[in-house]
Amino acid sequence: MENHVPRRYSRNYRKAVQYMLVSMVLGALLIVTGVGWIVTAYKLSSMNELFLGREVAVRGEDASADTLRDKVAALEQQVAKLQEEKASLVQNRIPDLNPLVFDAIVPIGERYLKNIRFTRTGTEQKKRFGYLAVLQNDGQRSVDPDVTIILFDALGVQVGMAQLAKDETSSDAGSDDLNAGESRSYFSQVKLSRDRDPEYFHVEVR
Repeated sequence: MENHVPRRYSRNYRKAVQYMLVSMVLGALLIVTGVGWIVTAYKLSSMNELFLGREVAVRGEDASADTLRDKVAALEQQVAKLQEEKASLVQNRIPDLNPLVFDAIVPIGERYLKNIRFTRTGTEQKKRFGYLAVLQNDGQRSVDPDVTIILFDALGVQVGMAQLAKDETSSDAGSDDLNAGESRSYFSQVKLSRDRDPEYFHVEVR
């Protein structure tokens, strides 16, 4: 009986030591795992804050861009309105004023002046403004063409003038008179009296 007691005690002691070691290892693993979770949670929180900050910044930039676009659109509308009001004032001050359009046939239909087309040539420093006028006599008698072209700037100030009857620029040789049933074209440059771009024109047919 006496020999069995120390052995049993020795076995219990070894088991207790083993349990203690296992507990210590598990505790250490739990501590390491806990620290790892804490570090991971901190990193995730930091990344989440970073992403949220970037998202807020992007939204702020988008809002700023939208606001800027709205302001530009509003300014463009104001400019267009002012231009319409200015054009209306100029045209009311000078009757029978027409917007000057380049490289397009503008129908006139006043007596024997059928249509006219304006062109812009030259350089940016030295611009030239030409015209091509088509005359057509649908009457029974010949006429002596007498057409005056007057150009105006955006403010309605006269900047140039040309007279078809005095310009020897007819594309058809012959007499100065425009015979009954005859069509004729005139082309030349409009001499500018002011260094300003024309935006309107007016024709006088006599």
